[in-house]
Amino acid sequence: MNRQEAKNIYAQAKTKSDLRGLALGDLFFLLRHVLNRPDADNDWIYDRCREVQASPDGHLDLWAREHYKSTIITFALTIQNILNNPEITVGIFSHTRPIAKAFLNQIKREFECNPLLLDLFPDVLWEAGAKKAPRWSEDGGIVVRRKTNPKEATVEAWGLVDGQPTGKHFDLMIYDDVVTKESVTTPDMIRKVTDSWALSLNLGSQGGQVRYIGTRYHINDTYAEIMRRQAAKPRLHAATLDGTVDGPPALMIREKLTEKRRQMGPYIFACQMLQNPVADAVMGFKEAWLRSTAGQPKADGLNVYLLVDPASAKKKDSDYSVFAVVGLGPDLNYYLLDAVRDRLNLTERAKTLFRLHRRWRPIAVGYEHYGMQADIEHMQAEMERRNYRFAITALGGPMPKPDRIRRLVPIFEQGRFWTPNRLPYVDIEGQTRDFVQEFIEDEYLTFPVAAHDDMLDAIARIVEPDLKATFPMEEEEERRSPQRLSTFAATRAA
Repeated sequence: MNRQEAKNIYAQAKTKSDLRGLALGDLFFLLRHVLNRPDADNDWIYDRCREVQASPDGHLDLWAREHYKSTIITFALTIQNILNNPEITVGIFSHTRPIAKAFLNQIKREFECNPLLLDLFPDVLWEAGAKKAPRWSEDGGIVVRRKTNPKEATVEAWGLVDGQPTGKHFDLMIYDDVVTKESVTTPDMIRKVTDSWALSLNLGSQGGQVRYIGTRYHINDTYAEIMRRQAAKPRLHAATLDGTVDGPPALMIREKLTEKRRQMGPYIFACQMLQNPVADAVMGFKEAWLRSTAGQPKADGLNVYLLVDPASAKKKDSDYSVFAVVGLGPDLNYYLLDAVRDRLNLTERAKTLFRLHRRWRPIAVGYEHYGMQADIEHMQAEMERRNYRFAITALGGPMPKPDRIRRLVPIFEQGRFWTPNRLPYVDIEGQTRDFVQEFIEDEYLTFPVAAHDDMLDAIARIVEPDLKATFPMEEEEERRSPQRLSTFAATRAA
């Protein structure tokens, strides 16, 4: 049934019973005509109402900004659920409690001030401004006319990161705007929101339902983790019908969409309006550039270098320490031979450094100097104690980390960086991890908006001038191949 056919049915509704029946069974009718939202009288919004009503629960609804997702789901559908079942208990959760209270307040005002709604549902809603309601506030929640007396209000509002309730169990959990601009500023904040969401799941009731409504802010945000854990089925609606920047607009006029793209910039527009938080192809790395080798990595014929990007401390919210062993081959390719990514203290970093050095006998060790001063005295003491010595080259400079990493783009683009299919290692907690998988999924494919970029940064040090890394060249081949020498020189200059 399209919107015009629905209008014909609406026009035939004359009695209070007819209007009540439509409000209970037709989400679009409730929104447009009972909740008095003429701005929602639109084919695209009509289709979304039908879609949501057909399958309301268990979805992660990621829609473009200003495309009525909260209006349809958190506002109108919640009201319809309450009208159909006054005994229901609903918990609205947002990033912070004030955000959730705004959703609750919108429902509260509608129950107080909408004369048609009050007239159609006197058995559910309180008359006289809800003065007789046992609870009717943003802090305490609101309680409609119901026969049971659970400790939970009909609707309550809570924040994920600023004080979740305890001892409550809601029939319906609504997560709206749990990810905000402030919640993706650091990897630690992203992790905090994700952990808070996981903890909040204990507040649902057995057999209860869950709904997620939001928009993307970061490729590794909590919504990404919800999808990875298959906690909900994604339902995406971009601002364009085909999800591309220049596709036909879904709801907004072209001029407004163009203006938003100009004001937001390409990345924010991709997140907020296209629900596709990926980096611009020119700025990042492509999956097609990846090259891999079979079997165990070997150093035969390679010039081997050990690169270290240390973290400052061993604690849960610190960055990782990364050790990367990279070999340069006579074919002018780069080979990842060994690597470790872990949260290590100073003693553990020293142990890892000496172990990798003994195994691979690198020509040089490059150590990021930002963390080197805290480590170098300990490393020198270890060299004396172990009677095992090697030089460490400090690698630093004023170049920003993203720019350092982008120096790898042409190397990968030319298919000159090779990784093993797998590179397993055991972390400090005894867990077996695969460096290659984590490198590709956590950093390579998500740069420059990855939650971490330690692995890329460590590997990028291979082209640092101070390291003086060179490719092996046989003397005979050098004499016979001037063209190869010129290619080699041009590659090093680049």
